[in-house]
Amino acid sequence: MVRSNMVRAFGAMLAVAVTSLTPAVAADTWKPLVPVRLLIGFAPGGSADTLGRLLAEPLAQRLGQPVLVENVAGAGGNIMAARLAQAPADGQTIGIAAAGSMAITFALKPKSTTYKPSDFTPITLAATQPNVVIVNKDVPAKTLAELKAYFEKTPAATYGTAGVGTSNHLIAETMFYRLGIKVPHAAYRGATPVITDLLGGHIAMTMDNISTAGPLAQQGNVRAIAVASLKRAPQLPDVPTLDEQGLTGFDMPTWQGVFGPAGLPPAVLATYAAVLQEVLKDPAVIAKMAVLGSEPVTGMTAEAFAAFLEKDRKQWADIVKAADIAVE
Repeated sequence: MVRSNMVRAFGAMLAVAVTSLTPAVAADTWKPLVPVRLLIGFAPGGSADTLGRLLAEPLAQRLGQPVLVENVAGAGGNIMAARLAQAPADGQTIGIAAAGSMAITFALKPKSTTYKPSDFTPITLAATQPNVVIVNKDVPAKTLAELKAYFEKTPAATYGTAGVGTSNHLIAETMFYRLGIKVPHAAYRGATPVITDLLGGHIAMTMDNISTAGPLAQQGNVRAIAVASLKRAPQLPDVPTLDEQGLTGFDMPTWQGVFGPAGLPPAVLATYAAVLQEVLKDPAVIAKMAVLGSEPVTGMTAEAFAAFLEKDRKQWADIVKAADIAVE
């Protein structure tokens, strides 16, 4: 039940999907009249926040208005998503969201989620990052097998993520499911407090993306156990993948996309889609993203992103059902 790499799976679709307006036409069709609000569903310091702040300045230069980043943390990005769903569909408010609030929540919390997929306009998939299993330095484990043995012998040990229903929560649960173990989960309001408690020894492990986990492991502040993708991360070349350590085919990256409220006018959607593609192809932006371990996704139209989301939601629903994952 391991989720395949969505970006590669949609390669053929991206080759034929096209926008209704060319970038030059779209850029002249609509311009924001006041500063744009860019909502981010997590606390400062995480991958979504880092990506949003990286994109904000070049996006503002192309739109001709400031792009103001606003962190709306909590509930794994769901609070921000609920606010974005209620925003006017005038292009003045957009958001960066991940699988947790835009895919997983509909399978994990179908009765309590206050919004639905149709409440949003998908604009583009922006970036992906490999995920890494990292542990506190005092945890006596250097391999996946040793980590499994540690959790089996230490039932009080916990792992933490940025919230219930985030992609990293479900990725970790999928790993534990395939290992045949159960580990208590501590849910936080963002990535930064997770790392704080990991370093302090209050939790034993987290599953985090390379932009956060890589520097911590390189500096020796945590120990990296495994990469949750089929290929090793260039930032951590000596850390084997979960696939190499027995979880065959395990390939679950993190992704972030840009969304607007439902009913975004075609001209506004076309402008954002074109301008964001320009930003994601900017060599300076690509270089900065590479340092963070983030890979830009280029060439994906709004239509292809919507199809990507539909399939992603089904994949996460299958994982929730197979692993019998429930909200704590």
